[in-house]
Amino acid sequence: MYFKPIITLLFLSFLHAENNTSVFDVYHNNLCKVLVNTSNSIDNYFVDDNRTNESSETYAEFSTSMAQESHMGLEKDVRFRLRLNLPKIQKNLRLIFEDDSSDNLLYDGTTLNDRHLDSKEYYLRLEYLNYVKDTFNMRMGGGVKIRRGNLVPYFNIRSRYELHKEGKSKGEFFNRFRYYTDGEIENNLEFNSLYTIADDFYAIWSNILYHSNEDPYETLANDITMVSIFNEKQHIRYGLGISNHIKKFEDMNVDYYYLHGVFHHVFYKHWAYYEVAPSILQRDINNFKTSYRLLLKFGIYLQQK
Repeated sequence: MYFKPIITLLFLSFLHAENNTSVFDVYHNNLCKVLVNTSNSIDNYFVDDNRTNESSETYAEFSTSMAQESHMGLEKDVRFRLRLNLPKIQKNLRLIFEDDSSDNLLYDGTTLNDRHLDSKEYYLRLEYLNYVKDTFNMRMGGGVKIRRGNLVPYFNIRSRYELHKEGKSKGEFFNRFRYYTDGEIENNLEFNSLYTIADDFYAIWSNILYHSNEDPYETLANDITMVSIFNEKQHIRYGLGISNHIKKFEDMNVDYYYLHGVFHHVFYKHWAYYEVAPSILQRDINNFKTSYRLLLKFGIYLQQK
């Protein structure tokens, strides 16, 4: 049922020339205006002056996905993220609302939540972005985790540090730490290295370590991805990765290996896109038998241009 409105959009959009205005453009523009007006209303409530903004960084993204893999049933997921800009209160202040799929830094498309919206978890937080210097920035925020009607307040801090930038090579270190009032602690450590091969072709080496005091093990994910950009609306990503779990930072066990690819295409104006993502996996739960997976994703961006 998640796919019916998106598939309808995909089908009907091809009936219109891209330079024409369709009912979907009107609907999309109205949604963008609602988001910007909501953002401005919150801003004006706390700061009452005559300043106006020629453009707004208020942004939202909605997507729906389904995947089919050998030896597994059909999986589905819905993801969305909303970011309201509050420049009058503070130009670096953001109000973020997102579901747990969008919040998951380990998300790689190999597993979908396969849950309805009423059974998912959500995050609502106020976030402040501070550029300490050119190579380092930090985001500090606080909010609540919404879990089936229960609210769990938490503190969030994100930091990014550019380790080096020499010629075509760049490396950066990323960390996200969270403390919840119920005692849960989460920490994501990430190191990324990017190498530019050409203007439209580059490679990314990604390494993520996730720790939670409520999990019996840590998750370590490593991935090498090549990105080829065809134009501003189309690109392809492909590579290989491995996901492991480590008990007490000692014993490491492989969860799965995978070869992956993604074709991304903004097919309608600047705001509707789809992705086709085939992959080949070997999972521990299947005794490392080779399985084949195909993921289809449709999404829309909501941002005033």
